[in-house]
Amino acid sequence: MYIESRYGYIEKRMSLKETSRTDKRNVVLIHLESTRARSITPYNEKLKTTPFLGELAKSSLLAERAYITVPRTSKAIISVNCGIQPHLVEEITEANQGGIPSRGLADLLKEQRYSTAFFQSSTENFENFRDLVENFGYAEYYPLEALDEEYKEGFECSNYFGYEDDIMLRPSKEWLRKQRAHPFMVMYLMGTGHHDYQAPSRYGYEHFSDEEPLNSYLNCLRYQDHFVKNLINQYKELGYYEDTIFVLYGDHGEGFGEHGRWRHEDVIWEEGARVPLIIHAPGWFEGGKRVEGLSNHTDILPTVLDMLGYEVVGEDLEYPGYSLLHPLPEDRTLFFSCFHDNVKGSASLRSTEKYIYHYDGLPEEVFDLSEDPFEEHNIVDKRDKQEIEERRNDVVAWRARVNAIYEGKIVAG
Repeated sequence: MYIESRYGYIEKRMSLKETSRTDKRNVVLIHLESTRARSITPYNEKLKTTPFLGELAKSSLLAERAYITVPRTSKAIISVNCGIQPHLVEEITEANQGGIPSRGLADLLKEQRYSTAFFQSSTENFENFRDLVENFGYAEYYPLEALDEEYKEGFECSNYFGYEDDIMLRPSKEWLRKQRAHPFMVMYLMGTGHHDYQAPSRYGYEHFSDEEPLNSYLNCLRYQDHFVKNLINQYKELGYYEDTIFVLYGDHGEGFGEHGRWRHEDVIWEEGARVPLIIHAPGWFEGGKRVEGLSNHTDILPTVLDMLGYEVVGEDLEYPGYSLLHPLPEDRTLFFSCFHDNVKGSASLRSTEKYIYHYDGLPEEVFDLSEDPFEEHNIVDKRDKQEIEERRNDVVAWRARVNAIYEGKIVAG
């Protein structure tokens, strides 16, 4: 049943149902801030920015063609936690009370006697995260403001709103030591990869590029690799590793002039839209599993629920994503969109052909990623005009349809 609120139709009652496959493992979401697929080792073996992730991926599920929903931290995290597309505009509608038309995974798992917590290395004011975390349903929240000054000693700032990610390790360890009676779900929101790329000195620096700020950015990703290693070692030390599902994902990439756009977000080309997605669960993917089909952030929630063996029950509910444990539809079309007024653009991806529609009057673009993975050759003039018009209509209709959900005009599903 849905109820109407100021911010749209909200699912009043949906829940999880145990099945014969239910296995109450711990769930850990690890948010790799501003991490594009091409800049980390599992997706680019020649670039040794993230050697730990490179090794971890060998015994994990790796989505080879994973994409954003919207290239912004808060928007990605909505898709990951709630399994739906976010509102496709700059305003953080989802941070308002009743602003998300689906219950968060943490909220659902609490009813299954899971303990839940959210850690971040940044201030709670960063993109309204305090309100978002509450709407997701996490019971405990640990932003920078929750840390005493002694916790910050010896740690460096990594951007203009937060500290290096290792600052989360001590409060994480203290919280985990208390979790013995029930399974738990935890999220770690990293921030070191975020603009303005202040790579901490804790693990030194390496030379990856002669260009700045690209080299600083790549060193930030190198730092994040150390944090992930430290975090997983913490789980091993405390005896939780074997019973935990670790989901690591990038929220969006970065533009370093590849298409004339030097931006932290709102980059609709592959450098901004294609992100890492790795699921590591001891005993599940020991030989490594590769998902070749098109995937995005909305696939994370159904995949985790599939691994836990839960069924979602709720009237008229239909998640847009798919479990990555099963073959993905070959005819799947992904849609994604920018959200700032001055750089608006939406895109669709079918098979290996990508279409980009720019709302600011720039020419439409079509790229065949199988032949042109860096999108250097626009082939829109080689496509039938009717086909281009159909693709344009599709992305415009998709954008209107998703926004209408949040504006209270239609229900999700």
